Amino acid sequence: VALPDGALVRSARMDDSRLPHEISVAFSDSEWDYRPASVLSRRLPGATRRHAEGETALFVRSAAAQRFADICLQDLWIARETAEAVLRPGLVALEPGDLVLMPAGQGERLVRITRAEGLLERHISCRAVDLSIHDAPVADGVRASVAPPALPGPPRVELLDLAIARSDPPALQYLAAFADPWPGPLALWASSGGGFSFMRLVQRPAMIGETLDSLQPGPVARFDRINSLRVHLRGGALSSVNDADVLAGRNAFAVRGADGAWEILGFARADLVGANTWRLSRLLRGQGGEENLAGRAVPAGAPVVMLDDALVPLGAGALGLTRTYAIGPASRDYADAAYVRVTATPGALALKPYAPVRAKARRDSGGVTITFIRRTRVDGDNWAGVDVPLGESAESYVVDILSGGAVMRTLTCDRPETLYATADETADFGAPQTHLSLRIAQVSAFVGRGFALQADVPIL
Repeated sequence: VALPDGALVRSARMDDSRLPHEISVAFSDSEWDYRPASVLSRRLPGATRRHAEGETALFVRSAAAQRFADICLQDLWIARETAEAVLRPGLVALEPGDLVLMPAGQGERLVRITRAEGLLERHISCRAVDLSIHDAPVADGVRASVAPPALPGPPRVELLDLAIARSDPPALQYLAAFADPWPGPLALWASSGGGFSFMRLVQRPAMIGETLDSLQPGPVARFDRINSLRVHLRGGALSSVNDADVLAGRNAFAVRGADGAWEILGFARADLVGANTWRLSRLLRGQGGEENLAGRAVPAGAPVVMLDDALVPLGAGALGLTRTYAIGPASRDYADAAYVRVTATPGALALKPYAPVRAKARRDSGGVTITFIRRTRVDGDNWAGVDVPLGESAESYVVDILSGGAVMRTLTCDRPETLYATADETADFGAPQTHLSLRIAQVSAFVGRGFALQADVPIL
């Protein structure tokens, strides 16, 4: 509609300082899994504090949202020109929202009615519009690549046969499980040949990784000040502790060698040297009674598991019983593809008595008296008592007399002392010896011989 000649028109121009130089619009990106996004339209280059924000319920591509933001900013600046007019009664049909051509200087200006009042004298307020700003096409933007949602897959599972007794009765094996992303509790199912039965939930991911360096042989019964080991963990963080805490069992981990045996180590110092990569030093080697494992070399790439409360004890009372375990998200059935299955047979490492120490030989009138000091795998850290607890139902030992690796004679005793009679020594070697090669082990009524001490001792 064109206003007729004679309409009383009064025009004005808004102060530009009240208008924003940039506007941002929030929307939902239909090309990015409908995630929240925003676009920015700027009138002038450079920084500005004259900023406006808006949020819409649009589900569009980012290019369409950018076009919408550009139109909004241009329309705000065009609307700074306003006008008011008084119309004759014959134009009473004009309502807010109508577009009209209003006389402006030597020509006409397209405006939109924003307000209308009165009947005989129609008072209207208008703002300038420019329909050409809507003609800009949607730019062909680069289609966003949507990352696939993180779906739980089969967890990484490690079964550990450890020579430690952390409970009563002691667990024969431990299970460590890790998944990224962690799907919440993992369900552990077990089968001894028939159907699966639910055992328990695994509430926390274990810290599992690999060694980045080869682990060389090291000393036992004291801190290894020479060797250090870089490990890459899939998750979790490590920290340094003092020596007393390491001796009390903190900062313990296990590393599996090429022979399949897990050496238990402690570390006092942990230094972050890369992304999820730690250098462990001041090591305490061969714990848990398996001092012999400290004498082997472990190549790089060996599995590493931190020994903390995330481990799940298995196999108590099931020595030698082969089981198949299914581990996966608790929200799914154990037949789901997100479950992993492992088969294991618990061994007797956790039940074996520790090897005796401090073997000595002394020649007496009746022969050679062999003495040693026993150790215990149960409650052995109590320094207040006269002696450590026995840890077995009865005290029993076997002492092998060796010659070049061959067993010449086996002695038994029920206390850490036995007599190698002179007649036996003469029968075995033909003459008195100046030293003896010994293999001494404590005997368990349940699993037999424990870990053995092998030593060459002089006869004093």
